[in-house]
Amino acid sequence: MSLFTIAFILIIAAGGGAGLVFIGVLIQWSLRKALPSPPPHLEIEAAPEIEPLPPPELAPEPTSELAEPSLTPEPEPYVAPPPTVREPVRMGLGLRKTRENFLARIKAALTGSAKIDEMYEGLEEALIAADVGVEASMKIASAVRAKLGNDNRPDAIRDALKTEIAAIMMSADRSPADSGNAPLVIMLVGVNGVGKTTTVAKLAARLKAERGSVIVAAADTFRAAAIEQLEVWCDRAGADIIKQSQGSDPAAVAFDAVKAAVARKTRTVLIDTAGRLQTKVNLMEELKKIVRVVARELPGAPHETWLVLDANTGQNALSQAAIFGDAVPLTGVVLAKLDSTAKGGVVVAVAERLKIPVRFVGLGESLEDIRAFDAREFVDALFATDDAGEQSASGSYAA
Repeated sequence: MSLFTIAFILIIAAGGGAGLVFIGVLIQWSLRKALPSPPPHLEIEAAPEIEPLPPPELAPEPTSELAEPSLTPEPEPYVAPPPTVREPVRMGLGLRKTRENFLARIKAALTGSAKIDEMYEGLEEALIAADVGVEASMKIASAVRAKLGNDNRPDAIRDALKTEIAAIMMSADRSPADSGNAPLVIMLVGVNGVGKTTTVAKLAARLKAERGSVIVAAADTFRAAAIEQLEVWCDRAGADIIKQSQGSDPAAVAFDAVKAAVARKTRTVLIDTAGRLQTKVNLMEELKKIVRVVARELPGAPHETWLVLDANTGQNALSQAAIFGDAVPLTGVVLAKLDSTAKGGVVVAVAERLKIPVRFVGLGESLEDIRAFDAREFVDALFATDDAGEQSASGSYAA
């Protein structure tokens, strides 16, 4: 190969290489023209730190009817524990004064003389002093002597006396009225100051616990503040009260109470009447009117009419019972304040003279201090010795 040929080949190679370089530069220049140039570099100061804001509280999403219930169990509602109810005073304690007085006199009569005539005379005097009453005392002493004859042993006479008094008490006992499905309507009567309003409240609390709902008719529209006093007691006892203004017709109040009881299917109605002096004929006529009006609304009512007596009045209670019995038919006696007297022997006089049962006896101030009367338990408590009396005080009994 000649030198000329070699030179020609090198020239052609160099020209081709230069052409490729030119083409590469041209391509790069075209690309730079097509793309925007980056902004010049600037130094930016750092922004101050800003505390992040708390996330906004989102409103609860509306629940739809088809939303599934929460699986978290709901807390059970608070149920208040039942109130502590104090047990009422027992018969043994309620008769303490009467028992101590009665047994002391009986013991003195039976041990003071060995002569049988003097023993029975002393027995009669002891019974009269205990407010058993003259007629009842003579009758009881005669019955004991007829049973024992010439037996003058003190224990035998004491046991026979207990048996005779128990027989008198049991003879006056009878079952309370049954009103069926209708409300049992009980009217309470008595003179001023015997504790009638308090007795109504005690009966309301007891009968509500035993029978169910109770309505009290505030038919004592005669005495000032009697309605307000009864309203306070009914609130404590949890009983409803039907009332009108002072001076209203008592019969109208009793009528409204019985009508309301029939409509509400109330189990018991207690009618509180004015404390009437048994010598006021017009007030006794109001009692008769109450009986007539109530009977028109509910045939057979009042099913029971109870005379409230103060045990402290002794034999005067018998005169009250006799006059009230002439005005309205009495079906029972509630003997109040028996715990505060030594004249509890009047219970025997009521049973022997009036032939009506003692339904309840009051043995204290609280609502619970009223107990159903039981003749056998009364006699046992009356003749209990000191030790037995304490046992009776913690055992069962009375009102």
